[in-house]
Parts: sequence; C-alpha cells; structure tokens
Amino acid sequence: MDGKKNEKRVITLITEDSLQASLLKESLEKHLNVIIKLTPLTVMKNEESETAGAVSDIVIIDMSVYSSQMHETYADHRSLYFPDAEEVLINCKTDVCYQDLAQWGHLIGVFYVSDDLDLLTRGIDKIMQGEMWLSRKLSQEYILYFRGRHTAATSHAYNSLTKREQQIIKLLGHGDSNHQIADKLFVSENTVKTHLHNVFKKINAKNRLQALLWAKENISDIH
Repeated sequence: MDGKKNEKRVITLITEDSLQASLLKESLEKHLNVIIKLTPLTVMKNEESETAGAVSDIVIIDMSVYSSQMHETYADHRSLYFPDAEEVLINCKTDVCYQDLAQWGHLIGVFYVSDDLDLLTRGIDKIMQGEMWLSRKLSQEYILYFRGRHTAATSHAYNSLTKREQQIIKLLGHGDSNHQIADKLFVSENTVKTHLHNVFKKINAKNRLQALLWAKENISDIH
C-alpha cells in the first residue's frame, strides 16, 4: 500500500502530566504534522507500556522536570520502546555545558528555558529534516572533547572508510540530511543509514552529532 508515505512521524515527549505538557503536545502536533506520544515520568517509573503504534525516532525530554536519578529508569524505558531514537532536550538551563550532557548518547538538539514555542517548533522541524540544533558554545565544547579523544587515530580512521562512506561523511559534514545525501548519491535513504552506521563504528562516534563534528575537524575541505 502507498498509504505508508502519508503516515505521520511519531515523537515521544517525556515530561510531567500537566496542562502545559498537553498544550505543548497540541501545538507541536498542529505545526509539525506529527503524532506526539506524551509519556509522563510516572509511566516510565511504573514501566507501563507505550501506546501501540509506530515507534518514535525522536524523543523529547523536558529537563525542567527530569533529574539525574531518573536516568537509569529512562535508559531501561528507552531500550524497550525507542532504542534508536534521537534525543532532544528542552527547558535546559542557559548555563548547561557539555559535561552536563555527556550521558545523552543520541543527543541531536538542545533548547533552553528561554526559548519560546516558535523557536522550539522551528528547531524540531529542522531536526526532523536531519539537521542538528545546538548553540555555538555547546558545539565548540563537543569539538574540544571529541578532539581530545581522537588524535593519533584520526587519519587512519578516515582512510579506513570506503569511497562511498567517505562521500557520505563529507556530505553529512556539510550539514546534509539523509534525504539530501540519498538524492545527491542516487541511493535510498536506507542505504545511507546503513553506511552511516558503519561509519559511526569506524570513527568511534556514538551518534550523528559526533560524526558531524568529527567530519568538520578531520576532513580538510569541510569548514
């Protein structure tokens, strides 16, 4: 059936069960044409199952109600219900730094308590298109951290990539989404995802964000 193409993407929102959360859910669904699975913190703690249906490929965590003590519970819940989802943090403190975010292995976006709904909507829209949403300060901290971990092995890692993998990591480094990479290389998005998975392993990157920063640091014609 070709109805699959018209299926809405599903995003999980982890927050408190409140009027504010319901309004955020409604607004994002309206402006982004997505389905938001509202997952209250109590649901995670009680290990209740998620609503049946498509698996989320993005999970939004509300940091205004989240604490580090919940991370083990979150990790268990994630592995059961959305193991491959990218992570977006909202309502972060304005002084949040890389060390505070190191535990998020699939981080792709950070929004602050000072960000309004319009900015949040625009940012998540970009993330859905395969882009990342990070402040310049956080990006710089990630680069410095990643540079510290990858010094001697860098050129060897790049040379270990196949020609196709090198093409893909270069395009990712220029900020292209999976869809854009697929169009430029005349391959399917699934093929791009498979290649990226292999690239991540070879360059020791946990996620797309680290791979993009690695590309910017280690491929000479990416600025």
